[in-house]
Parts: sequence; structure tokens; C-alpha cells
Amino acid sequence: MRRVTRAAPAKVNLGLQITGRRPDGYHELVSVMQTLELADEVSVESAPTVSGRPSLPGLAAEDDLALRAAHLLRGALGVTFGAHVSVDKRIPAAAGLGGGSSDAAAVLMALNRLWGTNVDRERLLQVAAELGSDVPFLVRGGTALATGRGEHLRDLPPAPMRHVVLVRPDIALATADVYAELRPSEWSDGSQTRALADAIADGCLPADLLSNDLTAAAIRLAPVVGEILDELRAAGAQPALMAGSGATCFGLFGDISTAEQAVARGQAAGHWTHLTRFRAAAEA
Repeated sequence: MRRVTRAAPAKVNLGLQITGRRPDGYHELVSVMQTLELADEVSVESAPTVSGRPSLPGLAAEDDLALRAAHLLRGALGVTFGAHVSVDKRIPAAAGLGGGSSDAAAVLMALNRLWGTNVDRERLLQVAAELGSDVPFLVRGGTALATGRGEHLRDLPPAPMRHVVLVRPDIALATADVYAELRPSEWSDGSQTRALADAIADGCLPADLLSNDLTAAAIRLAPVVGEILDELRAAGAQPALMAGSGATCFGLFGDISTAEQAVARGQAAGHWTHLTRFRAAAEA
């Protein structure tokens, strides 16, 4: 086999509650994560060594998660195989949609197939955890409850299907800055998101259980986030939330016509806007 191509889907947090700060500096969280049909395309091709162009302009190779994933897996497995890695970017960068993490997850799975190493999913998850908090979930995809700093995962049944309108202002919010702005008074006990996970397991998706504890901090840094959330609610989103640490926001819609009207409103306001849907778990 000379070449393997995989989709690297975006993700949103249907619930994201912060329950405290860990001794290692990370925050403890309880989150329900969901992959979307919006996806980058990752290709790996047989080569003498690990190589590839960084997936974003100006990004150093050592900072590119997709290339780091290839080097890390090669070292973890103790193999001498190589690969040329390429990423066709469709997910906006630094948007809270997990694009870089998903690219890394897709590289791990694609190389496992390209190299014929047949490493089981649990071993891939161990390698994924070394790359970032979201990468293990994106190896699995679908719908899952994440705890710890995001590395402890419990698969959930597919969430009831929704149309998803993504709206991103022309700003970038660094994850570290949003967490630094988060106040301890904005932490919670995680019970609402755990209740959301239970509801999804029962085949329901109650809008009033979806939440994101980082929203207030992000709005203080970028008030436009609050404006976009208000616009999505006015367009009929049930509910409207911020994606991860922002700055992208998303609204859930049960019918396509209302979702398309929300897309038109976001585009008229000059924001990047995209209509997508929930995506089921990735194949192995």
C-alpha cells in the first residue's frame, strides 16, 4: 500500500464544564464531545523518512500536530518506516473546532494502516494522549463523555441528529488566554454535563442541558462572541453555544430550512459561516 487518505473531522463540545485546576496546571473538565461532517482530509504516502509541509502557512514543522503525530508514532512503535504527510485544510485554524488535533488523530490511524502495524485502538489512544487533550477523542470520534483533562473517555450512543451552523468571527482566541481569563467562580461541578450524557444515552438531546463554562471568559476577551450567540438564538438555534474555547460559535437546528436562514444571517454579518451535521464515530 502506497497511500492512505482519511477524513479528520471537526468537533464541538455539546457540554463543557470546568470543575477545577489540576496540580499539573491543566483544568479538570467534564465534557460531551461530538464530531461533525466538516473535516480536513489527511493523506499519508510511503516515503523513506517522515516528511511533509506544515498544514498552515508560517507554522514550523515541529509545531505541526500532524507531523508530530507521525514522528511520535514512529518512535513509539520502534519502526523505521517513513511517510510523507499532507493535509487539505477545511476546518478554520484556532477556532475551537479541534482541526489540528483531528489532523493528528487521522495521521495516527492512517499510518497504522499504511505501515501495516495493526496496533490496537487502545495503544493508539495512549500515543494520542501525548499529543493533546482532544486527540484521543478524535481517534474515536462520534459522541463521548470526556473527563480529566479530556483523556478519559466513555463512548456514548450517537446523539440525535442536528444540523449545525458554525459562525466564526475574524479573530483568534488562544486557548491559554481563555483559560487564564476563566474565574474560579465560573467553575461548576460537572453535573449538568453528566446529565446530558445520560440523556444522550437515553436517545434525547435536551437543549437546556447544553452549556460551556468558558463562554463568559471568552466574551470578556472578545465581545463579538456574545453578539454571535445572540444572533444564532434569534435565528432559532436551540441552543447556541461557543465551540470549545472559541471563537467559533454554533447553533443546533432540527430542520434544514431554519438552519439555512441562520447561515444567511451569519454571512450577511461578514462572518465565516458553515452548515454541517453531526458525524458518527470513525471507522478503525
